[in-house]
Formats: sequence, C-alpha cells, structure tokens
Amino acid sequence: MKYIAFSIGLLFLLLAALTVWQWETVWSVLKPFIADSEAVQPTSQLKTPSELLEYIVSHPENVSLVAYEIGNSETGIFYRDVEKRPLASTIKILILAEYARQVEQGILSPDEAIDLNSVNLYYLPNTDGGAHPQALKYFREKKYVNAENKIALRHIPTAMIRYSSNAAADYLIERLGRENIEKLPSVLGLPSEDVPLPIIGQFLSWDDTAISTLPEERLKIYQAMSKTEYTNSVYNLTSKWKTDAAFRDRKIKDMLKFISINDQQAMAEALNPGGTAKAYAQIMERIYTNSLISPDVSQIMREYLEWPMQNAPVREKFDVLSAKGGSLPGIVTETMYAKGKNGERGRVVALFFEHIPSDEWLQLMQTYVQQDFEIKLLTDKQFFETVRQKLQHFSGN
Repeated sequence: MKYIAFSIGLLFLLLAALTVWQWETVWSVLKPFIADSEAVQPTSQLKTPSELLEYIVSHPENVSLVAYEIGNSETGIFYRDVEKRPLASTIKILILAEYARQVEQGILSPDEAIDLNSVNLYYLPNTDGGAHPQALKYFREKKYVNAENKIALRHIPTAMIRYSSNAAADYLIERLGRENIEKLPSVLGLPSEDVPLPIIGQFLSWDDTAISTLPEERLKIYQAMSKTEYTNSVYNLTSKWKTDAAFRDRKIKDMLKFISINDQQAMAEALNPGGTAKAYAQIMERIYTNSLISPDVSQIMREYLEWPMQNAPVREKFDVLSAKGGSLPGIVTETMYAKGKNGERGRVVALFFEHIPSDEWLQLMQTYVQQDFEIKLLTDKQFFETVRQKLQHFSGN
C-alpha cells in the first residue's frame, strides 16, 4: 500500500503542472471578482479522492464518469455517461485527430516551416493560464525556432496538447479547415458529438458589446440562435481579430474586464462545445488500441497525448500514460488512458464536471484532486471497485 500511495503521489505532482498553468490565468481573470464574492469560503472540502467521490455521489446531475479496463468494459463504471457536457480544452483531442488524419493523407507536412508569428497572432493574454508562453519557452530551449522565427509544423500540436495553448489550437483549426473539422465527428462514427470552435472567437463572443452591453442579455441572444448561427458568429469574430489591428488591441486591453465569475460560467456552460464521457472514453480507447481512423493516425496522436512518458518517474510506473484535460469557470474535464507496469490491460477514464459552484471549482483548481482521483482509478483496483459500487445506481450496464 505504501508503494501504491507513493506512486500515486508522485504522478499526481507530475500531472499537476498542466493545471497549474491553467490556474495562473484563471486566477488573473477572476481575482477582481473574488473579493466581492459571497462564495469565497468553501462549503465542502475536496482534498482527497474519497471526498471527491462523495461530491460526485451528491451531485449526480453535474458529473459524468466513465472508467474501464480496455477489453473488459462490462465491469466498468458508466455514470451519466451519455449526458453531453461542455468540454473546455479536452475537445482539442478532436483537433489533434484531424491534424493526424491530414498528415497521414499527405495534406499537411509536419516538416513544413511556419512563421511562429502566425500562431502568436491568436494569443489573447491572460486567457490560457500562461500555456502559450510556456510552450514558446520550451520551443526556444529546445532550439526548435530558427533565426527567422520559423518552426516545424509538427511542434504546434505539442503546444496545444501538452501545454494546452489556445493559440495553437486556433491556428490548427484554421489550417485544417472548418469544413474538415465539422465532418470529423461523423468520420469517427460519433456524429452527435460537438465540433471544436475557434477559442479566441468564443471568448470574443462572451464580451461582444455590439450584441448587447449586458452579459445576461448577450447570452439570451446567443441561446436563441441556431448552432450554425452561433458558430458563424464565432468564426466572424475570429476573422475580425485576425484582420483588424485596432479591434485586436482594444480587446487585449479590455477583454473580460467587466464580466463577473457567474457570467463567465453561464457563457461557458451554455456555449462551449460539448461531448459525452462515453464518447471520449471510446476515443481514448481507440487511440490506445491504434484503431482511431487508422493505425498511423492513432500513432501520430499517441506521440502527443503520451507526453507524460517523457518523465522518468512516470516511465518507472507505467508502460503507457496519456492525459488531456480542460477547465473553464464552473467546468473541469479530464481524460486519460494508461497501462501500469504490473497491469495486464490498459485502462481508460473520462471525468466531466459542470455547474460547479465557484468555491468548489476554485478548490479543484488549487488541489488538482480530480487528477489524483483519476490516477487512483487507473492504478488501484480496490478504489476502482469502491467507486463502481458507489455509483452503480446510475450505471449504464
């Protein structure tokens, strides 16, 4: 048991890094409102996997969880597994899938030298937890950027997946093409899943005073739109950001300045593209088994998603470990697949939260207990069975 606890704790610290970057930006955006918030004092403690399990049990309408041993899903956990929830950065897995498909088909060359400024153009300061600057720092340390500020296209998905750069995601959406992105769920056999939207355009829509000066009124207008109408609005705002320097400078200065925590959460939960835990668990399983679109596509995706394996302590405990999560106000999503050194089969997990009260959401952003919970599901059979039994009432099996 000591060995298991040590392993879980070590991996928890390694995986926490991604959320730390997200938290820095989340905090910079939200802290002006926290001083006036009545919800600053936590009403519950979410510091351990067991405490998080109790939260899940007591908030079934707001949480989805799927976890199972690959090839043995009949004994898995399927908790609110087909309810669509906002995905935050977890949807970047779909962007990666389309990138891998186009590389496999020769549409894109991963060796293409691109101007890094064409990616930086999409960067909106203080909205991605410092992820994009961290990625740029990593690229320069590795000497991937040449004297002309150019970098091979193959590195941009690293910024998007490992560092969760929104700018990298938006650059790739443009390169891959809206039409191709929108076809992807059907290509994957998951037509009911939402498609990725440009992230800069989504944030701009939250703050689009041309629609209305009141955030709650803007939200009502957006909710009255069809999905296509809102999507067109997001793409139009993204285009304006790219082509109108005065607009871009004004938004960099004032973006989200007057939007409260509650308004940000309402926008994110109503407008962010969604997906189901069942579908994303299946996507991760198919990547692990080299069966998402094709073996070559899956292998390209694994190269990026298995970034934790670059850490020696992770390699000591796992044959394979992948991770991609996301967060927005009131939303936390996490997906992983893994195979431990002593495991006979790989395991997959998808954990999606929404409608999280501000105080509890802030706790998750500081403790990363959701990652600790997932690692324990992936490595501790006794804990897995405890969770399965607790949630059996809502099981899809």
